[in-house]
Amino acid sequence: MLGLALHTASPDLGLALKSFEDQTSAVSREQVWGLGRDLSTQMQLKLMEFIQPYRWTDLAFLAVAQGPGGFTGTRLGVVTARTLAQQLQIPLYGISTLAAVALARSAAGPGDIAVQMPARRGDLFGAIYRRTALGDLETVIADTIYPAADWLAKLAAWDRPLQTIETVTGEGLGDTAMALLDQAYSQWQQGQRPAWSAVLPFYGQHPVTD
Repeated sequence: MLGLALHTASPDLGLALKSFEDQTSAVSREQVWGLGRDLSTQMQLKLMEFIQPYRWTDLAFLAVAQGPGGFTGTRLGVVTARTLAQQLQIPLYGISTLAAVALARSAAGPGDIAVQMPARRGDLFGAIYRRTALGDLETVIADTIYPAADWLAKLAAWDRPLQTIETVTGEGLGDTAMALLDQAYSQWQQGQRPAWSAVLPFYGQHPVTD
């Protein structure tokens, strides 16, 4: 059973492919390209090359970074994933960019995980997660945009051990594509089978007016 993840919410294109349940022919690979503005012209070619020697019909589910992140890249990734899932008639899991960072970059140990990302006008995107006994994440505070002072005050008042992970403007996050896939598979195991139409990009702020 193969899952494929697409991460286009940063200047990187990150792809991950992994087999689940059938360990006799285990597959686990990921690749990152720093495409920047070339993402729109290069993504489809990179995607077709990456899945070889498998076919689209070998995929059991898809996962995509639904934001927050760059407006154009996030939209392109979500639209591509929605189109593939619709045509293949397979579940599509929209996973928060911040959740993928939390899962991929947090250190092992007790406590909660706070992830923050720069937004426009000095604001911050912030979310807080907690690892479950299975090693995946549950959301404590979902992705929200905060004035920087409000977010820092929330962290300072947190009443549990808290690990904070910061991303910076323009940072590539394609290396968290495998985390997207693992979080999606956790939802699969819980019986969730989201339709492609349920996955929408999360921008947080309007790219022009905010």
